[in-house]
Amino acid sequence: MTDSIETTSAPTIVDLRRAPLADLRNLDLRAATRDFWADEAALWDRLDAESAGLDEAAWHLPGAAPSDAGGPDWSLAEHVGHLADWQELAIDYIGTAAVTGRWPSDDDYDGGDFDRFNERRRAPWTTMTRAAILARLRAARPRLLDAAHRLTLEQLRGDDAWGWVYMTLHGHYLDHLTVIEPWADDLRDRQVDGDPFIADPRPADDTALAADIAAVDALFDELVRPLVGARWLAGEVTPGWTLRDHVAHLADWMDEGARAIDVCRDTGVWLSDPEEGVDAWNERHVADRRHESPAETLARYDGAHGRLLDAAQRMSVEELRSPDGWSWVYDCHHGHVRKHLAMVGRWCVASGWPTP
Repeated sequence: MTDSIETTSAPTIVDLRRAPLADLRNLDLRAATRDFWADEAALWDRLDAESAGLDEAAWHLPGAAPSDAGGPDWSLAEHVGHLADWQELAIDYIGTAAVTGRWPSDDDYDGGDFDRFNERRRAPWTTMTRAAILARLRAARPRLLDAAHRLTLEQLRGDDAWGWVYMTLHGHYLDHLTVIEPWADDLRDRQVDGDPFIADPRPADDTALAADIAAVDALFDELVRPLVGARWLAGEVTPGWTLRDHVAHLADWMDEGARAIDVCRDTGVWLSDPEEGVDAWNERHVADRRHESPAETLARYDGAHGRLLDAAQRMSVEELRSPDGWSWVYDCHHGHVRKHLAMVGRWCVASGWPTP
């Protein structure tokens, strides 16, 4: 006779930041065993990273989801603005409930027609910039969390409060992530492929060019520049390439673009693509620069960025808007940066998440 040993498998831990949304939907986030605040922080991180790297035009492109009230399709900007809107509303009603015990009624919102209520409140989010929308959301969240912390966990999980607190915090994130995640994935792929999301991205004059470049630079400064150091070398962002490789590659092509403009000014002829092929050229140059430290790569990027911008600003508007001129400026400068921000943006944010 042999002894039998019973074994039990450990419960599966679902990482709210990284697991498929379908797995999250199967969780009872209202259960007493859940950490309400940790769950909110994890889903906030997921929401915050999802649109990272997408530029202004991507944010305002309609098509994220149809309107439930029969209006035009919603954009990413409107979805995120809607989250901010309800957080601002919730700050007031949770504060009132904490003092008086009185929670709102569905009837307070267009007689319970939340689709119509939300449709009416699409403005001002329809025309606000990405930065302004995110600033409103990031300002509302800590205030809402502060208001929610005035309630006990028992109150938060109670029937009166749950739908009004959870559903303006992580419950709301989770609902909208089902729309935002696939839509952001589609926008990211299109931006990587060079879709400008507008009919003609060419500027009308130097002022417009400077504004377009400044907008892309601001996104680079927000996502990439703060990470200089070990995180630039911390694993592959895309197959075979670290973040340092991406920035080095951008610098390589900015220098090449400045050279192309100088050659054309001297000879009247635009350079052709590398004879070895663009992919081979890219890999060779990135490999040649892997001895650089992240700080050296960033300094080289800044220098190349300035050289190409100076060269572009010496071009006439007609030269800039010509097929060759525009290709060497936009496709080596801010148009190229926006492609790579779509590749690396989400990684830049998610690389700072806690280890699962």
